[in-house]
Amino acid sequence: MKRTIVILVMLAVVATALAGGFAFILQQNKLGKLKRIAAQAEEKVETKDYEPAVVLLKQVEEAGGTARSTFLLGKIYFDMGKPSEAMPYFKRIESKYGRSTFVPDSMLYQARYALEVEGKAKPARETFLRVLEQYPDSEAADHSLLYLAGMSYDEGDVKMARRNLEQIVRRPDSPARQEAEFILGDINMKQLRSPDPGPNDELYTIKKGDALWNISRKYNVPVDMLEGINNIKASTLSIGQQIKIPRLNLSVVVDKAHRTLTLRNNNQFLKKYRVSINRTDTKVPAGDYAIRTKSGKGIDYTDTDTGVITKAGDPANPMGSRALELRRGVMIHGGATPETMGQYAANGTIGMANQDIEEMYPLVNTGTQVTIKGKNLMEDKK
Repeated sequence: MKRTIVILVMLAVVATALAGGFAFILQQNKLGKLKRIAAQAEEKVETKDYEPAVVLLKQVEEAGGTARSTFLLGKIYFDMGKPSEAMPYFKRIESKYGRSTFVPDSMLYQARYALEVEGKAKPARETFLRVLEQYPDSEAADHSLLYLAGMSYDEGDVKMARRNLEQIVRRPDSPARQEAEFILGDINMKQLRSPDPGPNDELYTIKKGDALWNISRKYNVPVDMLEGINNIKASTLSIGQQIKIPRLNLSVVVDKAHRTLTLRNNNQFLKKYRVSINRTDTKVPAGDYAIRTKSGKGIDYTDTDTGVITKAGDPANPMGSRALELRRGVMIHGGATPETMGQYAANGTIGMANQDIEEMYPLVNTGTQVTIKGKNLMEDKK
């Protein structure tokens, strides 16, 4: 009898173990299948093929879901311009996956929704600040700083906006750094072009015998910039008049990989512009240059296919309204169309929007140092 009981117990143990093992195998197979589906969905997300990605991710969600699948669904809907459909997924991250690494990004999207969709600045600011407080080392924290800076700037609190932006810019690897530089550049240029002196500017009193050209030479500030800042003309100076003279020691850095041009003053960041770069890498060789000539009306353009010449100053000239020659065949010029900004282009060398080069043109002189760095990320092989 005892032997029978022992055998029955052993059989029960074995059956339980087999059942548990079988259940484990089924669970592992299920998890493996979900991982494969999720991987397929992420491939679709990478190529912005959103509709099939949503179908696949919803299969994962119906089978129990993961923090990643939930977050990706929210992000996809937000990127597709359907923020209201995205919000339930971001809220689920906080309630169901409270310790997930996706929590700060989900909070960031909820703050953006409050600001951009609902127009509610107060709850948006509170959520951005909560991201900074709870997740200070996350990428979402840097983006929160960026949004807070933009809000401060729009509200007229330039000092606070600058403080937040400079905090981002000081972090070389910040994912929000480039956008922060664009906003900070606008603030810097407004300050530079304002008649109100900043901490590094000088108020100069016009004396007998002064002329803008000799003041320009003494302080290395272009005449047209002195005129623009102070709203004066060289012919209308009067003794005793005070003018603002900014301290300028400008240099330019062109980044071929990122298609940006950065203007620096006394080796400090001043302004960043998006530019177009000729798609053939050798057309814009990396190296150190200096501005050789300035052309206030741009340059003549010859169409290589037809031989037709469009004169400098003609609004139809694709080389734009200004040109800064670095060496023969290499120049910074206007005329870049919106679709080529930040892109590689078939024509020209370093192209800027006309309004951008017109802003930069009076700041630089012949001799201003220009560094071109990096390589094109793609090259025309034709």
